Amino acid sequence: MSKAEHLRAVEVVPFMGAYEAYGRTAYVIGLRLLLENGETFTIYSVPYDVAEAIKIHNNGEPPPSRQSLFSLVLFHEEFKEKITKSLRKVVIDEFDSESNLYTATAHFEDEGVRLNIKMIPSHAIYLALIAQKPIYISRDLVEMAKREEEDIEEEYGDDFEEGDY
Repeated sequence: MSKAEHLRAVEVVPFMGAYEAYGRTAYVIGLRLLLENGETFTIYSVPYDVAEAIKIHNNGEPPPSRQSLFSLVLFHEEFKEKITKSLRKVVIDEFDSESNLYTATAHFEDEGVRLNIKMIPSHAIYLALIAQKPIYISRDLVEMAKREEEDIEEEYGDDFEEGDY
């Protein structure tokens, strides 16, 4: 897939959303990727630890007193140096309609050896953020997600509230 078939994310914002379903409040943690063309691409069902580490990264906060693996990695300089040296980019490039899950490809290259690893998108995004590498999303997936968002908005309307966690 050529670069023209991708949109670059310029900012990643973690969020928590809530909606009423069957008389109960359901909470969803996600990442909103702000794209170079002004659109957004949203990933839902992001692990809390990943979203929290991205929030810490974005805000430049010191390490928490009780760290997760993800916040530990954020402050581990040797790990960050190795990832920064070899990670080239992350591309969210697949969607499985049966599982409703996206897949990202992390592109690594070190000493002439290239390696593309399929990853959970939030984890790949996290690596790209700490290594300051580009994050791309397939244009086809952005268009598909737009249609899905319209369907969700139509079904839940104003019942979905989004905010910080």
